[in-house]
Amino acid sequence: MKKIFTLLSLTFLLGILNYGCRNPAYQLNVLFDGDVIKYKTTIMLVEADGAALPANLKVAVSGQDAANVYDFAGLKAITAPNGVITLGIDPKIEPTATRPLQFNVQVTADNYEPRNIPVTILPNQFSQILRAAMLKVISNTPASAVKTVEVGLTGGATTAPVSLVTPATGTVTEVTSISIPAGTSFRNAAGELLSGGTLTARAINFDAGNPAALDMFPGADLSSPNVKGPDGQVGSAFFVPAGFTDIDMFVGGQEVKTFSQDINVGIQINPDFQPVGTTEDVKVGDKLVVYSYQNSTGQWQYEKEVTVTRDASQKLAVAFATNHLTVFCVGNVVSTRNCAPSTFTFTAPWLGSSTLTTAVQLFRMDGETLLDEETVIVSDGRVVPVTGLPPFAVRYKVLNASTRNVLAEGTINSACNGGNIGITLGQPGQPVQQVTLTLVVSCPGVGPIVPPSFTLFYKPAGAPASQYKLLGEVQKGMLKTVMLTVGSSYDFRANWGNQTKTVNNKTITSLDLSTAVGEEFDFFGTNTPQYNRSLLIEACKNR
Repeated sequence: MKKIFTLLSLTFLLGILNYGCRNPAYQLNVLFDGDVIKYKTTIMLVEADGAALPANLKVAVSGQDAANVYDFAGLKAITAPNGVITLGIDPKIEPTATRPLQFNVQVTADNYEPRNIPVTILPNQFSQILRAAMLKVISNTPASAVKTVEVGLTGGATTAPVSLVTPATGTVTEVTSISIPAGTSFRNAAGELLSGGTLTARAINFDAGNPAALDMFPGADLSSPNVKGPDGQVGSAFFVPAGFTDIDMFVGGQEVKTFSQDINVGIQINPDFQPVGTTEDVKVGDKLVVYSYQNSTGQWQYEKEVTVTRDASQKLAVAFATNHLTVFCVGNVVSTRNCAPSTFTFTAPWLGSSTLTTAVQLFRMDGETLLDEETVIVSDGRVVPVTGLPPFAVRYKVLNASTRNVLAEGTINSACNGGNIGITLGQPGQPVQQVTLTLVVSCPGVGPIVPPSFTLFYKPAGAPASQYKLLGEVQKGMLKTVMLTVGSSYDFRANWGNQTKTVNNKTITSLDLSTAVGEEFDFFGTNTPQYNRSLLIEACKNR
């Protein structure tokens, strides 16, 4: 196969190293240079309905290894510029086979559902990419429907039965219904009775059969490391949802957590759901389980077993009573406590020494029910540690993340038994163009150095910002990729710490444009020489 090798300078992204004027806390906040971070995780946030993300995203890290988590740049403060969270582990800390690194990333924004994303890092899992959707609580999406009601209270209690039913939409045809008995009062997380004249109740019902709902599932993954099972033990488990819903209530501006008496919940389920261990669609009389989820702790908890019936509208549904509020999931939950991590080994000699961003999909054996989609940057011979695979046979597909062309597919019969899973990526029909992006900085009196790693995104020049896709991670000043085409123009965006650098309408040429950036270099664009000099000083600090 014909291979075209191209070298292009990344000098236009040198601006990513600029922090402007340092604040007095600089020495306290920067614990070490980002280029020594070994284990990294990138979390890409998207808006569930495709709109722009809010600018006020707040990020916090909690859990077992939270104290060892930093930004790529070595900063303790974690931010999400353009919805991209870049995390690194203290270079003195290493995961082991018996103790992987674990922590939770909590993301909040006004009028959005809070997200609590668990992160597990295995030995040699030097880089991983996670994805989660931020859902606006007042809007429907193709995979969710929301209903909010306000009801007057007397003495902090309902005076008549209250009913709430989520709407059936063109894409979300199942509903969640809630019934609150008369005389119900409400308590907060501390168990204190809430006083107020109005109850605000909201329910969001999700279409469990829609792949878009996966990014909105609690934890943004059907696999969870923090599940309290029916035996009371906590461990990992894999969820196969037939339906799930998020119910929130507020009295006097305080969140309701419990009730003075049970309320009734009915969840219509996906009629195409197939219980684990069968190849038949769910039917009346089947037994499913209900689990509840607390976003503050990131823990799932077993609630009860329920029986599938037909509700008043003759749709398949389950009904149960509860005295507390949360996210409820109904379906099958399979323990993975005894599963061992696996590895994916990718073979793609046609890539040469370049990388390719792929989407690795897992399906039920029907080949249609999507269980997971992960972004994986692959290269020939790359070994990727994997955890959280389900304890039943699955099918997989590997897609080019940009073109969505299928590069490989197959079956994993024993997904949670550990061991290596070899995946050979097929050669595309068109010639492969290997483009090398490089950046070298020449420090006065020191000579050439390379900047630390950062994440690079791209889109066709002039396309909407929503079309930015992950190109890869620039490591030691270099990124080799087959995702760019010589002669085409692109917009590039790079993230470093809480900084973003965007370069528009950059044409990829076959010329060798690599350049050492020195003190007199005329920076790409309209920046002043003084600005360029400040960038050079920042890049050369401590050199």
